[in-house]
Amino acid sequence: HFLLQQAEKEGFDHIISWVNDGAAFKVHDSKAFLEKVMPNYFDQSKFESFRRQLNLYGFQRVSRGPSRGIYYHQFFLQSEP
Repeated sequence: HFLLQQAEKEGFDHIISWVNDGAAFKVHDSKAFLEKVMPNYFDQSKFESFRRQLNLYGFQRVSRGPSRGIYYHQFFLQSEP
């Protein structure tokens, strides 16, 4: 939640933001995410490592359709910090 709150607050929500009324999030620009966001919030330096970590915590990724690329978890909701 902290990262997504900071994205809104500090103006990098064009890189990563909540979607679907806060039920999921999306990395809109993976290159900018790697260069500007990951070094400040994560120890990893590769986007694939970030994705693997999300999978370990039970996040699902939508791979088809108009919601392609979003990540969601039933207990990770914007309204439930």
